[in-house]
Amino acid sequence: MIEFRRATPEDASAIHRLNYETFVEEIPQHHPNADRFLVDRFHDTNTYWIGLADGQLVAMCAIRDEHPFSLEQKGVTLPPGEWIEVRLLAVTPAYRNTRTFAGLMRAMLMEATDRGVEGIVISGTVREQKLYRRFGFIPFAEPVGTAEALYVPMQLTRYGFMQSETARTLRPKLLLAGPVELSNQVRAALAAQPVSHRSTEASRLLHSVQSRLSHLVKLPHVYTLLGSGTIANDAVAAQLRGRGVIIDTGEFGRRLIDHANRAGLEFDVVPLSAGRRLDLKRIGQHAPDWIWTVHCETSTGKLVDLDQLRQYAHTHPTKIAIDAISVVGTKVTDYSFAHLVTFVSGKALRNAPGLAFVAMRERAVPNPSIPRYLDLAGYDPIAFTQSVPLIQAMDVALHELTDAEIATHQSKLDAFVHELVRRGVSVELGDDQAPGIFSLTLPDTLSSIELGYQLAFHGYQVQFESVYLQRANCLQVATMGWTTDRDLQQVAAYIGTWLQKKTATPGSDGFRRGNLGGPNDESFDRGVLS
Repeated sequence: MIEFRRATPEDASAIHRLNYETFVEEIPQHHPNADRFLVDRFHDTNTYWIGLADGQLVAMCAIRDEHPFSLEQKGVTLPPGEWIEVRLLAVTPAYRNTRTFAGLMRAMLMEATDRGVEGIVISGTVREQKLYRRFGFIPFAEPVGTAEALYVPMQLTRYGFMQSETARTLRPKLLLAGPVELSNQVRAALAAQPVSHRSTEASRLLHSVQSRLSHLVKLPHVYTLLGSGTIANDAVAAQLRGRGVIIDTGEFGRRLIDHANRAGLEFDVVPLSAGRRLDLKRIGQHAPDWIWTVHCETSTGKLVDLDQLRQYAHTHPTKIAIDAISVVGTKVTDYSFAHLVTFVSGKALRNAPGLAFVAMRERAVPNPSIPRYLDLAGYDPIAFTQSVPLIQAMDVALHELTDAEIATHQSKLDAFVHELVRRGVSVELGDDQAPGIFSLTLPDTLSSIELGYQLAFHGYQVQFESVYLQRANCLQVATMGWTTDRDLQQVAAYIGTWLQKKTATPGSDGFRRGNLGGPNDESFDRGVLS
């Protein structure tokens, strides 16, 4: 596994050595010297991104935003806008492959994003123009340099990279709890031209979607709002009357408390007991008119035991409201005992974000005292402007969401955990583990942010940037999208390898089963103008 990071002063000697090997010995751009070191003329103002394999420098590039750029000094006029210049792109021969180049590309574009510029400008060797074009580079000036070392000035924006031939193949695999990886058919539906939300076609599509969702959650009435799970839970809060109980499950349980406070509801808070179980005795002491809980606490990937709540509902005249946003689509669940259940399009239903659903046991009753958008009784079938392409894509996604597909979440989670354990990672799973989200808390000596970025450089987007995850030094991998057992195994292998390297003792090499990310992809030849 190659580790990509910004260079530190301690990396300088290795950088000068690779610079010499590439731009003196391979490309005759500078004169040889006895020391076999080449210190770049802009070294003190360069930001270097480097790739390390087993602690050895195998790839690098230099980034500058100070003018004049090297290209400008050669008489080249830059494209309009703000740019950073990338130079000294060099990779040792054994690691000259698309995967290594893609990792550096992601690092460069992240640097451009962090600096708020249009993208990057670069001078790429003439002999590798085909490769650069595949990554989305566009020439903007005539070649510069000598006959022995001729380079083409090129530009690359983040959008250009994401639309490129290679990025379509190597684009990051989404292993998030939303947004999720979509099927080609759903993407095609999302690209459709909008039609009137008042049309017969829109009504037909929405009826199809709501019928399928009703069957999925086992509740007869489904209302569709344009928005996120937040608006769905606000709509639930508007339906609750009397004094209730909210279950404090963690970050997302506390969000329900915030919804209730903003809606002016009266309620008591009951935390979960050990093992994510409900304290039914304590709940009963409050004699609540309603109980509101999440089914899965997204911040931990742990499930609440709904069997207890189902039993309670059978013996008490209490309205049950459930936030099932991180569960629906990951496991077959009968919510027929509940009165209100919320979920969304952009998670395990495998559509783009934008549709929020409230399923109800009884038909919504008009309530003129609440905001119009929250009055679900008006949604018959479409109350306000809707995105018909989103509804069309939802219809496609639900046709794809068979029971067999729902079951794959558990098999993917099993494959992920098995690979972690195989690579020596200690994993504790309880009966409350959700099939859709796995949380990995790292030791205090390691950084979940660092691991998250390394996975991103290797083409896997996992969840690590939320404040509540960073506070817990936690990284999450989700199975919710159109991913495979192999995807989850590969991510687990990277995580296991990274942890082995970071926790290696001085006398070990940090590996138990070989080095991932070795030279095994399409090759490219030379570097970027020095």
